[in-house]
Amino acid sequence: MKKIISLVMALGLIVLFSPKSALAQMGEAQQIKWDVSKDALITSKQEDTWSLLSELDLVKLFAKDYIKSVEVKGDELPFERIITFVNGSSRTEDVVQVDQVQKFLVYNFAKKSLPAGIDEVSVAVFTKAKGDNTEVKWMARVTGKNEAKKALVAELATELEKYATGLTTLIKNAVPAAVME
Repeated sequence: MKKIISLVMALGLIVLFSPKSALAQMGEAQQIKWDVSKDALITSKQEDTWSLLSELDLVKLFAKDYIKSVEVKGDELPFERIITFVNGSSRTEDVVQVDQVQKFLVYNFAKKSLPAGIDEVSVAVFTKAKGDNTEVKWMARVTGKNEAKKALVAELATELEKYATGLTTLIKNAVPAAVME
């Protein structure tokens, strides 16, 4: 009995004199300010749209008038994707996230592909089911010197428009698979 009383007293003293827990004071989550954004409503299910978007070399299918070739180097994140445009220029991208569950991807321009005056470029592609359709959002964030940033934002706006228009057209003109009996 003395042991139980001693134990209860010891626990009481520990509780009484132990440091009090403090609640964490977290700041408000910061919203990313995107410099370029393009939305498209694609007339196919999210799974089908995501299958096309997540195969990173297939961007040449829906941007064929804009992209000449695509080379994906590796399959373990992060990995590189090298895009050659129809005008002969090329860009290396570091693919840093491909989320098969949430169906989005993120890539950055590789340092060696950054235009003069640009410090960083990040692009995210999100998909969201809208019934039997899919909403696709391409968004880019550019950091750098004002004039260089302005020029690249305009270039990216054109590029993302080509992606959205090309993907919409590709899906619209796709021939549905025939059911075999």
